[in-house]
Amino acid sequence: MNPNQSHKTARRPAIVFGAVCVAAAAALGVTLFQAKQRLAGAAGESGAPTAEALAPLSVPGRVFFRHNGMDAHYGQLAWREGGSGAPRFAEALSCEVVHVSGGRGSCLTADRGVVTTYTAKLFDAGTFAVTAELPLKGIPSRTRVSRDGRLAAFTVFLAGHGYASLDFSTQTLIVDTADGRVLGDLEDFAVTRNGQPFKEKDFNFWGVTFTPDARGFYATLSSGGAHYLVQGDIASRSARVLHDNVECPSLSPDATRVAYKKRFIVDKRVTWQFFVLDLQTMAETPLPEERNVDDQIEWLDDAHVLYAMTSPSAGASTEVWMAPADGRGQPRLVLRDAYSPAVERTAP
Repeated sequence: MNPNQSHKTARRPAIVFGAVCVAAAAALGVTLFQAKQRLAGAAGESGAPTAEALAPLSVPGRVFFRHNGMDAHYGQLAWREGGSGAPRFAEALSCEVVHVSGGRGSCLTADRGVVTTYTAKLFDAGTFAVTAELPLKGIPSRTRVSRDGRLAAFTVFLAGHGYASLDFSTQTLIVDTADGRVLGDLEDFAVTRNGQPFKEKDFNFWGVTFTPDARGFYATLSSGGAHYLVQGDIASRSARVLHDNVECPSLSPDATRVAYKKRFIVDKRVTWQFFVLDLQTMAETPLPEERNVDDQIEWLDDAHVLYAMTSPSAGASTEVWMAPADGRGQPRLVLRDAYSPAVERTAP
């Protein structure tokens, strides 16, 4: 299958987003008043945590990220050994978004010439040699590599530039990291909801996170202004709806919980708040980060998560924060000039 041969033949019709999402929020028991109370200060810096120094970040392997410092290394793939010390750079790889696991990496790139083109570069995380390249149909958004390094997934915008826009369209592919062979487009998967077939023309998928055995995944499915968590099986090309109002899921290392961003409408504006979902009980726990964050969480370990925020002091730069996954405590700044963090993991 050629990733450029999308079966989407026309742009989807625009959705009357505000009214639909407000209705969805009400159905979930989330009123605008409750959202405002929960997200007080989310739009500004007045409610943001303060951090004068970096909190320690310690991991057995390496923490990779996109370097966003305003210097000669801007945009390059970077990493810190054990999560600390000075960053090191793979200068041949400049990424819009990156992920590394199981000795393999996925780097989504942009070549900004007269006409901007986008490419997925799959690479060896030891030598940083590119093992495969795939042209992308749109603007890079999310990417993940399975724990064993055998599979990668990426999402691009075919239309629109963000998940809060009124009319956007995505493509999400799963590929073999060894040769870049496309194993599936999520829009070709058969989806069920409440045990019944579920298929609409406006389906969009994004934010894949793989199960530890790389046989399955979780992702977001959007339709009719609602956003669902789906659990998928790669071999059978199928997925089923598990939960409502879940975007950009990320499976915990122990595979028992999913961290994600949950959508609210506050003052007619889309706002996201982080939650963790227990996959056995389906109980939701709000994380202590109350700022508005549009990111796919990365788990540091079973007790902490990482995510990127715009730097309040450096314009186009970003920084990575850590928060406790049990909802207790406060977020802490762990990396400056960084985006798209990826904690190096090994096969289960």
